[in-house]
Amino acid sequence: MSQEFGYESTSISTEPIETVIGVKTVFKGNVSTTTPIRIDGVFEGEIETDNVIIVSKTGSLKGNVTCKEMQLYGHACGTLNCSYLLSIKAGAVYEGDVTTRNLETVLDSVLDGTCTMLKPRQE
Repeated sequence: MSQEFGYESTSISTEPIETVIGVKTVFKGNVSTTTPIRIDGVFEGEIETDNVIIVSKTGSLKGNVTCKEMQLYGHACGTLNCSYLLSIKAGAVYEGDVTTRNLETVLDSVLDGTCTMLKPRQE
């Protein structure tokens, strides 16, 4: 586990993280990418990726998000469309509307809003 940023990647993605919003950074705008994103600072806007988003303990995300997977260690609010997994870790808070196929929460995590679960894919 990275003690500095407060996250441990358990992502299904094996790609290196190329996009990082640093601890002392505030980003307002839109991001569209196919690679993993890590937010250690503040992000406000829209994110679209078919990969993973990691919001560390120092990270904050506000806006509309479309992704494959989100690992939340910090704070996020807005609308989330997550095609595979939303994982809310201990101490993390998500406020808003979530649509996901899989939801993982642990003790001391918060989901304050609505959650719509997608049906499993038929294999």
